Amino acid sequence: MTKNPFIITFSGIDGSGKSQYIILLRRFLRRQGIPYLYIHSVNDSLTNRLVKKFPAFKEIIGPKEKELSPSSTKKQPIFKKISVFSSFVRIFILVLDAFYLRMRMFSFGKNYKVIIFDRYIYDKIIHLAYLRDKKNISFSPLLVKLFPKANLAFYLHVLPEDALERKKEMIEEGQDLNYLNKKFILFEEGKIIWKLKEIETSGTSISEAKKKIISLFKKRFFRFLKIKKS
Repeated sequence: MTKNPFIITFSGIDGSGKSQYIILLRRFLRRQGIPYLYIHSVNDSLTNRLVKKFPAFKEIIGPKEKELSPSSTKKQPIFKKISVFSSFVRIFILVLDAFYLRMRMFSFGKNYKVIIFDRYIYDKIIHLAYLRDKKNISFSPLLVKLFPKANLAFYLHVLPEDALERKKEMIEEGQDLNYLNKKFILFEEGKIIWKLKEIETSGTSISEAKKKIISLFKKRFFRFLKIKKS
């Protein structure tokens, strides 16, 4: 009998609607009286905690910006790439994150039936591949296996153009259409490798996408409870 909670993950490029659909799912769970825990994988990560405690650590693992030409006066998105050493450090920290999360899952199972992750190891792998300027994520299978397996892993599919239209502030943060396109291509590869459940959010109403998410959750969750009781 499994003692772990039901794990749901939401992945996708910036502007795909992760936060919005997580809020809608959380409202549904509250109405149903299902105890859940929400975790933002980036804020909860070991990397983020180390950077907050030791600001200098960011210089070790952070990407290096290319300087703009002195004649350039217009702010432009700059591609940032990490070094090979930074890449290995980040992967090592992901491994530690995986084991730490596995240890926490037992205590989570005592208090919550559902754990919702805003982003998960999938998103971290995509971001790492982007920072390494890799064209594929062939290095990912072992990292994914280290983390607790998601019972329902959603991939919110949105076209990069639509995502940028929804979050225009990304341009001010140095994330342009090229940035979204690169991550989109990596996610399209990842959804097949990791068997993510695709939810179309381009050209689909919020209520329609929400119904699909809730329907898939109920189907998988009740099946999970039956297995848990047996």
